[in-house]
Amino acid sequence: MYRNVRAVCYNPPIMSGATPLIGLDGYFLSQPTTGSGQYTVNLWRELAGHDHRLASVLLCPASREYERVKGPAERLAVPARLAAPRSRKLWWEQRGVLRAAQLAKASLLHVPYFSAPRYARLPVVTTIHDVIPLLFPEYGGSPAMQLYLRLVSAAARRARLVLTDSDCSRRDIVRLLGIPEARIRVVPLAADERFTPDGDPEAEQTLRARYGLNGPVIFNVGGLDVRKNLDLLIEAFARALPRLDPATRLVIAGRAHSGNPRLYPPLEPIARRWGVEQQIVFTGTIDDAEKIAFYRLADLYAYPSRYEGFGLTPLEAMACGTPVLCADASSLPEVVGSGGLLVEPKAEPFAAALVMVLSDPECRGDLARRALAQARRFSWRQTAELTRAAYREALARPATAA
Repeated sequence: MYRNVRAVCYNPPIMSGATPLIGLDGYFLSQPTTGSGQYTVNLWRELAGHDHRLASVLLCPASREYERVKGPAERLAVPARLAAPRSRKLWWEQRGVLRAAQLAKASLLHVPYFSAPRYARLPVVTTIHDVIPLLFPEYGGSPAMQLYLRLVSAAARRARLVLTDSDCSRRDIVRLLGIPEARIRVVPLAADERFTPDGDPEAEQTLRARYGLNGPVIFNVGGLDVRKNLDLLIEAFARALPRLDPATRLVIAGRAHSGNPRLYPPLEPIARRWGVEQQIVFTGTIDDAEKIAFYRLADLYAYPSRYEGFGLTPLEAMACGTPVLCADASSLPEVVGSGGLLVEPKAEPFAAALVMVLSDPECRGDLARRALAQARRFSWRQTAELTRAAYREALARPATAA
């Protein structure tokens, strides 16, 4: 499938005393609500700031979705013959982004997601947020997806440096991709500056009225795929409910992105089986403003996910001053730390934690204070500073052997 893919290769002009130019792949700027999109948006905002030692240029397709991009950018048209979205994406990743980097005279290319070009002579830094498709078979996809994973895995092994979000992801990258630890740098993410405790009572009241929320609220917005462990959350809620205020509601936001029940098991039958279908609110898709309002009005953010490369939504909740209950698993202890309650991801311990937090105002107040303190340890400015340090290191390192 990929045999005829050839990338544009060149030796970038790096002259003594010249300011290196970093080309940031902006492909996911057209999808700002995705994890890769949020990362690219916030990183670009900081990179376009002030650093006289490094200049940055955004590399993106020349299409309507990228017209609002601010700052220096090199736009390249995707060939019209590539009508299918997957073909256009593959062309951009393996050929287009390199051509754009050449036109911009970039000294280094940063691909901020798991899809670096296989062949490139300029230094490449790639960010691998997680290796979930390699860890869980249900995320591996079709044979074509398996070929794609082989392609991007091979490309990652050739990168000068690999950035990742957590020590947990770093260990899995070493184990599953065979990339030496010496070429991996942990660069944590952060919550967007909009996530603060400063609420909008009117917006929160609107949501309460719309969804019939007259009592305590447990909130979850982390995604509906199987590793998010929402069947456990529903069971734990059902076990806890007899010991809670009868008006307590579990609000689960988002919608499934696939018709694959193995990857996105339907949750309504699970709620019916536990007899709590009337006490759970499935909102469907919500926008960012609604998500922030839900964080602020919630009495508890519950996140029993089995695996996360970082765990951004618990951090967003903490930044809003919301008490957080998380699974003590994968990278979540790194993110939540002492700012939340970490519990074994099993139904009974989770149910006991729900009861403890929701029954004790003093406990909720303490968790809220700890959440804010923990969230302040992360910032996009820090993320950008660590990323710039990785750029400088990558420019100084010798080329990676194939």
